[in-house]
Amino acid sequence: MKLNIANIALAALLACGTAASLSSCSEDKVYEVNALAVPQASDYADMVSVTVDQETNIATFEFNGKGVYPVWIIDGKSYSTNHKFTRYYRKAGDYTVEVKIGNANGISQAALPLTFHVDKTKMNGFGGFVYDSPYNMWPAGNAHLNSFYYAPGWSQIADPSYVMPGDGFTVTLPEATTDQWQAQMHIGTDIALVEGESYDGSLIVTTSKTLPGFTVKIHPDGDDDDAHAIYVKRHEVPAGEPMCIFWSDKTCVAGTSNLVYTFDFGGNEAGTEVIVESIVIKNHKDDDGTVVPDVSIPEPTWVAFDSADNMWNGCTWTNEFYYAPNWSQIADPILTEDADGIHISLPAATFDRWQAQVKFLTNIAIDNDEALDIRVDITSNNDIPAVTIKYTQTGNDDNFFTEERHDVAGGDATTKCWVSTVKPKQGAPMEATSLIFDFGGCPDGTEVTINKIIIQKHRD
Repeated sequence: MKLNIANIALAALLACGTAASLSSCSEDKVYEVNALAVPQASDYADMVSVTVDQETNIATFEFNGKGVYPVWIIDGKSYSTNHKFTRYYRKAGDYTVEVKIGNANGISQAALPLTFHVDKTKMNGFGGFVYDSPYNMWPAGNAHLNSFYYAPGWSQIADPSYVMPGDGFTVTLPEATTDQWQAQMHIGTDIALVEGESYDGSLIVTTSKTLPGFTVKIHPDGDDDDAHAIYVKRHEVPAGEPMCIFWSDKTCVAGTSNLVYTFDFGGNEAGTEVIVESIVIKNHKDDDGTVVPDVSIPEPTWVAFDSADNMWNGCTWTNEFYYAPNWSQIADPILTEDADGIHISLPAATFDRWQAQVKFLTNIAIDNDEALDIRVDITSNNDIPAVTIKYTQTGNDDNFFTEERHDVAGGDATTKCWVSTVKPKQGAPMEATSLIFDFGGCPDGTEVTINKIIIQKHRD
């Protein structure tokens, strides 16, 4: 038998200490170790257990043997010799603990592995709507994988591995991707939404490595038009910290009997594991008791449009278009400028995001990473849902300050679109920047006026 001297020494101390305090061990009395009496862990397999209270996420570790003691090895780095103790686990997932058995003669060489599962992640802040509510349509929605599109460098490779435990899924992405839409996962459901009614929804996402762009798009089956999605947004998700993504009172503009959840992890590092759990979607009129936090950002105080503090004032710009109904590029729209603003005529309807891009390439330089506030007033003769306003480094569309979408109402009313305290995703300096508008989804004969553009340094 191979002896572990450190284990035997520890066992002797523990044995001495169990009778009285360590100081009571006589210096002239030496404990005689019997190496053949070191316990075998397998003999005690029925005496160890781990139980989890799924309401509190507290795991209880227990050993019921006599004449020996347990050595619990938790996460490979923390230890306990208590017969019973508890430990809190905030994140959902599968966990493993090992137990060795010791007595006065030593500690077993082998260990007993025990696995246990924590059902739900406990959030430090808002945790979304109630998953177990009778109003949540996800559990009965027959959620199933439709397809992957996993294409680092736009070259499709084998699908990543995944599991779907019921309230969500876990996916492991072995290869890195660089761009949005290079790591898509499509989940089909039987969930039906009614046009004109409003809905709430939420989910919790946890990633092992930072996701610079986690896109969530929830839309009718076979209809990828962003304007028809009940929710579409790209989020930056930090590593190791559960993040709740939610929306409330969102009107369904395109009813469906087969709602699809499209997730995109484009920009992920190699070996990223993503857990999406506690998926909820419910009718807004059904109250599950959730109090939705106010996440609104106070509107900043704007400098005067003609002020020297407005970086747009006095800048020079050149104009470019990408105007492509059905992704077939046609003649550029007509653009004119006068005292009332910049006027753009969009004669032909577009149906998807980025099919009606109007770009202003400016000489505005950004020297550092300080936060900016950006405002634009837009009027249109037609409703245009989800107009994109993007402010980015010229020549690097991935280094942008904002890519927010704004619903623009048709008629005489002016839609004020603004964002506050935005910083570049990849940092500064930038020699030049571009302000880009996308009116994808515009009807035939749309006339747009852009006015009162303000780009200012944020001031508290």
